[in-house]
Amino acid sequence: MPVARVCALVCAPALVCLMGVPHRFVSASFAQSAPAGSGRLSGTVTDPSGAVIPHAVIHVETAGSLGGAFKLDAESDAAGRFLVALVAGKYDVTIFVPGFEPLVRTVRVAETTVRLDAKLKVAEQADEVEVTPDNTASTSAADNKSALVFKGAELDTFSNDDATFQQQLLAMAGGSGEGGAQIYVDGFSGGQMPPKSSIREVRINSNPFSAEFEGVGYGRIEVFTKPGSDTLHGQFYLSGNDSALNSRNPIYTTPLPPPISPYYRLYTRDNLSGPLGKKTSFFLLGRYSDQQEDGIVNAYNPDGSPLSQAVPTPQTSGEVNLRLDRQVTAKNTLIARYDYNGSKATNSGVGLLVEASEGVNTTNTTQTLQLSDTQVGGSALLIDTHFQYVRVRGGQTPVSGLPTLLVQGYFNSGGSSSGVSHDNQDKYEFQEFLSLTKGKHFVRTGFRYRAQRETSVSTANYNGQFTFPTLAAFNAGTPSQFTVTAGKPNATLFTSDSAAFGEDEWKLRENVTLTYGLRLESQTAIPDRFNPAPRATLSWAVGQHGKHPAVVVVRANAGIFYGRFSAGNLLTSVRQNGVSQQTFYVENPGFYRNVPTAAQLSSGTPPTPYTVSPNLKVASEMLGGFSVERALGQKGSITATYLAVRGVHQYNSLNVNAPETGTGVRPLGGTGNVYQFASDGIEKAQSLRANTFYQLPKNSYVWASYSLRQQTANTFGSGSFPSQPYHLSADLGPSGLGGQAVAQRLFAGGGGQLPFGFSLDVFFGAMSRGRFNITTGTDLNGDSIFNDRPAFATAPGPTSVVYATKFGTFDANPQAGEQTIPYNYGVGPRMVSAQVGLTRGFKFGPRPALPPPPAGAVAPKGPVNKPDPKYDLEFTVEAENVFNHVNGGPPVGVLGAPEFGKSISLGSNFGSSTGANRVVTVETAFRF
Repeated sequence: MPVARVCALVCAPALVCLMGVPHRFVSASFAQSAPAGSGRLSGTVTDPSGAVIPHAVIHVETAGSLGGAFKLDAESDAAGRFLVALVAGKYDVTIFVPGFEPLVRTVRVAETTVRLDAKLKVAEQADEVEVTPDNTASTSAADNKSALVFKGAELDTFSNDDATFQQQLLAMAGGSGEGGAQIYVDGFSGGQMPPKSSIREVRINSNPFSAEFEGVGYGRIEVFTKPGSDTLHGQFYLSGNDSALNSRNPIYTTPLPPPISPYYRLYTRDNLSGPLGKKTSFFLLGRYSDQQEDGIVNAYNPDGSPLSQAVPTPQTSGEVNLRLDRQVTAKNTLIARYDYNGSKATNSGVGLLVEASEGVNTTNTTQTLQLSDTQVGGSALLIDTHFQYVRVRGGQTPVSGLPTLLVQGYFNSGGSSSGVSHDNQDKYEFQEFLSLTKGKHFVRTGFRYRAQRETSVSTANYNGQFTFPTLAAFNAGTPSQFTVTAGKPNATLFTSDSAAFGEDEWKLRENVTLTYGLRLESQTAIPDRFNPAPRATLSWAVGQHGKHPAVVVVRANAGIFYGRFSAGNLLTSVRQNGVSQQTFYVENPGFYRNVPTAAQLSSGTPPTPYTVSPNLKVASEMLGGFSVERALGQKGSITATYLAVRGVHQYNSLNVNAPETGTGVRPLGGTGNVYQFASDGIEKAQSLRANTFYQLPKNSYVWASYSLRQQTANTFGSGSFPSQPYHLSADLGPSGLGGQAVAQRLFAGGGGQLPFGFSLDVFFGAMSRGRFNITTGTDLNGDSIFNDRPAFATAPGPTSVVYATKFGTFDANPQAGEQTIPYNYGVGPRMVSAQVGLTRGFKFGPRPALPPPPAGAVAPKGPVNKPDPKYDLEFTVEAENVFNHVNGGPPVGVLGAPEFGKSISLGSNFGSSTGANRVVTVETAFRF
């Protein structure tokens, strides 16, 4: 698509959007219990002496509405307290007590509790009634300032490209252990990340040691979607980029490569929100993306000459999202959300060493239904009920059905080993939470149940795969291994997990709070079914007493967290059990051109089953640490956090019938392999984190987050096999994000107004050098896994295969007395990327009339600001990797490969294009 066409489309705005979504307010004691998207208004009504006033009338109605507004009345209890559940929005609140001046306030309610403590004045006094703000530092566990909270303008610093936006959030969250970062959408796990334009707020590391969540907050991303509004609003958004605007891929530079064909991306998302009657509002969003890209192949031909290909990999996706918010009664709110997401991709998987013949064409659809109900019982009790159903349907077809040809470090050709597949998943999640305030205690309890049913048809590896250690072996037709799968392609799985928790937030003193709780988890289909997880946080506002603010807030934390064993692993064990499906491995096969069938192999070759170890334990992490928070006046804060991690029973895979070192004897007898999912791994880590936010003059702001993590482990996921089956400690080495031994990450952003109506948003990310594993490309110990590492060439012999590299001199056939190099010994490139967005907005159209003041309201002093014009038109230019820094992907780690130690792809941390290093996108939005 020509760049002129993209620009023309982007500059053709239309009508439809949501403006003025309320921001998050300071939460009170119910903050951590708020259901997604619903809020509460709470407080205490007192007289001038501080005595509580029972039965005060609290009148709430939608702010700014001239007719048909939502209204409700509540009253304070015997202790003067009140609590009202409200759909997120803007409300006028009036508190009436006979003999006192009415208090009138306008508040914005989001998913947290807005506190409105009212000290009323007697009617004879004419002075304006005011609510004194609480400037004390909160010691509630949910108010930790180490959390990264992005809403409103702060969200604008992230990319408007949804794929890049998700990459940025995942990189910032990092996560630890097997599970990595966890994403929760409106309180639910396992769903699709919604489009950025439908998101009201994102939190990372909120209440990190809460017993409510299965994972620690440092890797948790909580996403809250936008509710409906009380008046009609809409947006039409259109963006696009074209190859003519971008810088080329600098790695695609082998001698005279074929040109990358012109590519483009067109992206549109529209939304509409407004009221449906007096008590219901809606938010409707539609999204469509058309991306014409190329998969960049940097491989080698059989004659050793470079092979460069730019293979078209077009992708399209679309989404429809509807959310309804219903104020059923003054004490009951209901939220319903439905999302449909569909995508198609051609030649998926092509790139790097994978040639075009190994591509697959895929289709996927995901439908999500979420229901949330909140009941208020009195002034101190909340009951939250949530239900989610996720329906996933996916399928793929390979381009070729030929056997897969894998030449270590040179190319992957033939057909795709992933085969034809059709996968149906149905996921269910039910939650019930109860929150109760009693004196100095805030008690929270609840349970969660998740279930998944999966029906899968897969012909993975039915075409067979030949593995060659070198290019010479390929040309000679002497593979080192052949593997093929046969049997029933279909498998069915049903699995579930459940959890119950109880937690008490106890305010020991005015400035000291202890939060302690216990979480119990259990999962079906595995041997380990009882997993207790105690958690505790002690918070102290140092120096805070009376009206004297705290010098710092110190929080000490400790807890145990579990990582669930994935349903995908269970499905593998059901399908590849050696009976339903049989996988055959043949070492040094004497055939290549005449491929035998699985039936022919079954007569002399035992199948290789993949099962779950009967001794498998659930992966767990024991964490402890502390944080120090310091307020920077009323404008911002700075926080530092130290964390220590000890992980046990980390997931890995083992060949439990591999030949023993030295003797070659298989412990289970026979000649076949037996694979098992196990939990024999360990992990140790320490991290230091710091983040800050500061509000600058003229609506400008800056934020920054830095983390330093040192992590070692001897396993790197449930599918990772040790290089030495009977010596797991040989793989103890640096791990973590990108395999980094000392992983440093810095993220910063900011935004503000420029002269002449322009605004600027900046996002910066940097990561220290990653590490990668160096392998020989051969199976030296006969365990059927090609992950053996070379040794330092200190005593080479006649059979040595020596390589001199920039990382050292290695022996690919280690001799007696030579030491194997550590895991992740290679050092890769660092990542540095900056994103800049420049926006110019235009407001025009009629200005809405000011609503009449509510009864009893005090007349405003001075001039009143007029509302903004009704219409808003914006034009934006966004540049990813604006300085055109080359961020290489993981280097080739196979010794003897011609590109060993080099990156043959661009890093995918924040990039949305494989053909470009710097991507420039033009955008426009029309709002009303």
